[in-house]
Amino acid sequence: MARANLVVQLSEGGWAYTVSTQFPDAKFELLALEPGAMECFQLVRVSASEPDRPVEFMRDVGGFRSFSVVQQAAGATVVRFRSETPLTVFCLHRASIPFEPPLTCRNGRASLQATAPDTAISELTDYFNQYGLRFEVESLRQEIDVETLLTPRQRDLVLTAVDAGYYDTPRDCTLTELATAADVAKSTASETLHRAEGAIVRAFVGDSLAEGFPE
Repeated sequence: MARANLVVQLSEGGWAYTVSTQFPDAKFELLALEPGAMECFQLVRVSASEPDRPVEFMRDVGGFRSFSVVQQAAGATVVRFRSETPLTVFCLHRASIPFEPPLTCRNGRASLQATAPDTAISELTDYFNQYGLRFEVESLRQEIDVETLLTPRQRDLVLTAVDAGYYDTPRDCTLTELATAADVAKSTASETLHRAEGAIVRAFVGDSLAEGFPE
């Protein structure tokens, strides 16, 4: 499973591009949406020194239907409306990747996170290219699935070690004390931890082992 942070140049004509470029100092966060192929209800938080200005612009400009203010606070207003499904979200849907809020829009660019298998992330970028969306991958890392990475015995001992302070600096628990708490021999605790730590480190490093580290 991979986790990608991406920045996408929004498509001209969409509400996010129109409003965020009109108010480049404001932040527009898509918090939730009702799934829909072409249109959907969307919940957006508008953050600005004077949020009333972009909110009134959104109320008056075309493309927003059933527009309403849901919540108001100093420097932020949450609005709900029906409009075209943002193309970035549409691409996520096409790649079978769940939407992870918020999708943050500033001055014509959107920042989003996507968690999915490598093949789905690759498919997402293919859709971005297909629909003419320029994008940058700010970071891409593999998520460590502890449930499948470690055996139940290793997982239990690692959790016990963390809870006992074995990995604190300075340590609050010695290996002997940890073994006693886990009701195993000291040598067994040492070997089990070593194997678990090795699996975690290899998963964290990932492909860098095969590709070699930069000099």
